[in-house]
Amino acid sequence: MTDSRMREIRDGEETALASSISRAFFDDPMMQFIMPDVSKRIKRSEWMFGRLLAYVRRSGHVYTDENQTAGSIWLPPGNTTMTTTGMLRAGLWQMPFRVGLSGFLRFGRLDGIASKAHKKAVQGDHWYLLGLGVDPDAQKSGLGSEAIEIGAAQAQAAGLPVYLETMTQSNVDYYTKRGFEVAEEVAVNDLRIWAMVKQPN
Repeated sequence: MTDSRMREIRDGEETALASSISRAFFDDPMMQFIMPDVSKRIKRSEWMFGRLLAYVRRSGHVYTDENQTAGSIWLPPGNTTMTTTGMLRAGLWQMPFRVGLSGFLRFGRLDGIASKAHKKAVQGDHWYLLGLGVDPDAQKSGLGSEAIEIGAAQAQAAGLPVYLETMTQSNVDYYTKRGFEVAEEVAVNDLRIWAMVKQPN
C-alpha cells in the first residue's frame, strides 16, 4: 500500500469528490430509483453524497486521490450502522427538501430493505464499504481497486470481513474478481440489491 494513490480526504475536498462520485453514479440503478428526473439528478446527488461524506468523516474514513477523481467511503467496526444523531449533524435531515419527498421516501424504502440484507449477510465486527466511485473520465485507471484495497487491507490485518451492497450485475462481477462473494440478494420493485462479503484470508 505504500505506492497507493489513495489517502484520507482533507478539509475542503468534499465538494470535488462528491461531484466525481455523482458522475460515477449518474446511471446507477440506485440513483435512477431514488432520483428518476435526469435533469435534477446531478445537483441532487452531489448534495446527497456531500452530506454522506460529512457523516462518514465523523464516524469512519473517506479516501481519495490528489485530484478527487475517485473515492471510497468506509464505516469501521462498531460504526457500521448510520445513527440518527450522526445523520442530523451531517445535514441529512434536509433530504426531503433537497431530493424531493418522493425521492426521500424511495430512499427510505431502499435503505430499509438493504439494512435487513446487511444484517443477514454479515454478523459481528466488520468493515462496511458504504460507497465507491470513480469519475467516468478516470475509470479503468486502477484507482477503484486502490480505493477498495486501502480499506480492505485494514480489515484483513484485523482478520475481519468487508461488506458492501451493489445494484448492478457488472459491479457484482467487478467485486467478485476482488474476492467478494454474494451473501444475500433482495429486490425493491425491479431494483436488485446484491449484498456481498469478502472474508479475511
